[in-house]
Amino acid sequence: MEELNAKFSSRAQEDLELVAKAKTGDQVSFSKLMDRYRDSIYFMVLKMVHNRDDAEDLTIEAFGKAFNNISNYSADFAFSTWLFKIATNNSIDFIRKKRLQTTS
Repeated sequence: MEELNAKFSSRAQEDLELVAKAKTGDQVSFSKLMDRYRDSIYFMVLKMVHNRDDAEDLTIEAFGKAFNNISNYSADFAFSTWLFKIATNNSIDFIRKKRLQTTS
């Protein structure tokens, strides 16, 4: 794992340390990760869904899913990459459901 970490930026390495603590249930680490990525996730989601309230809800959902599944996170990729993938997939699912509701 250390060989992989050497490829990461210092920020990504800090994330790995926070994730390791978060896996043990450290709430402060969860909070730091959320503070670090909340705005970036929100604005990415907002571009996808074009609604501020939905973007806020989806952002919170993405963090919830990430933190509930943090034990599944592998350091093969940066934590931010994993988190953005969760947020993107969550948003795509939301858009699909919304489209189905409007067409039926």
